[in-house]
Amino acid sequence: MFYVVDSDREVSPQLAASVWQQLWELRDITPINALLPAGVVSPCPLLADEVAEAVYMPTLSLVPCDSAWVSSELDLMHYASEHGELRMTQLEAALRDCVRAGEQCHDKAEWANSSMSRDSLMNRRLSILVRGWGDLVRRRNDNPVFLPVLGELEQLAHRIEAILVDASREIAIRVGYCPAIDAAGARVQRHGREMAERWQRAVRNNALRHRNLLTLSPWDVFPQHDEADSRYMNLLPLIRCANSVSFLREVRITHWNVIEFRSFYERVGAILRRSRDATLIAKQV
Repeated sequence: MFYVVDSDREVSPQLAASVWQQLWELRDITPINALLPAGVVSPCPLLADEVAEAVYMPTLSLVPCDSAWVSSELDLMHYASEHGELRMTQLEAALRDCVRAGEQCHDKAEWANSSMSRDSLMNRRLSILVRGWGDLVRRRNDNPVFLPVLGELEQLAHRIEAILVDASREIAIRVGYCPAIDAAGARVQRHGREMAERWQRAVRNNALRHRNLLTLSPWDVFPQHDEADSRYMNLLPLIRCANSVSFLREVRITHWNVIEFRSFYERVGAILRRSRDATLIAKQV
C-alpha cells in the first residue's frame, strides 16, 4: 500500500497532523510506504517532462501509467577507496554496462500488456539507481552541513549523468534514437520548413536512445544501514539531478519523531516542486 502525500493540497492543520502521525506510526510496516508527487524528466531536451501516476515497484518510484522500465542499481562505495576517492575508470565502465544491459533487456522483456510493450518500443526507459551518496560523504570525513560538500556531490551526479547520456547516444548512433523523439517532432515540423530544419538539427545534436536514465533516492543522502543523522538533510537538493525519484529506504529512523519525519518529506517535496517549476522553462535546442 502506498500513500502519496501531496503538500500542494489544502487541508486543515488538524487533518494534516493526523495523517502525518499515522504515516509515522506505519513507517516500518511493509508494504506501506509514503511517497511524494514527482514528475519524470528526460536528459534529452527534445522530450517533455511527464506526469507520474503509477508506482514502479523495483525502485518505489512514481512513473507514468503503463510505462515500461528496466532497472539496475549501482553503489558508489564499490568504487571508493578507504579515503573516499572514486575509481572513476571502473565507475564509468559500470555505468556504461548498465546502459548496454538495459538496452538488451528491453529487447528481451515480455511486458504485462500491449501499452507497456509500446512504451518500451517508444521510450526505452532505464532506471539506473545510483546509491551511496551519504556513505561517500562520511568516508571522506566531510561535514554534510557545508555547502561545498553538496556542490561536490552535484558535480559528481552531473558527471554520472553525462556518462549515461554518452553511453545512450552511442547506442542511438548505432541502432537509432528513441522513437518518441519523432513523435514529438511531428508536432514541431508542422510549423514550416524553418522549424523542421531546426528540429532536425536539434535531433542530430541531442537525440538519445533512452528517454530516462538516472534515478536517485532522497534517503540515500544518509549513510545507509545506520541511524539517519539529520545533518545529512542538507544534501537533499542532490535529487534535483535525477530523471526519476526513488523512495527506497535503507536507513533507520526509529530515533526520529513525527516532526522530523514530516520535516524530511516536506523538504523533499519543496525541492521536487521547485525542480518541477524550473522545467517549465524550455531548453533551447
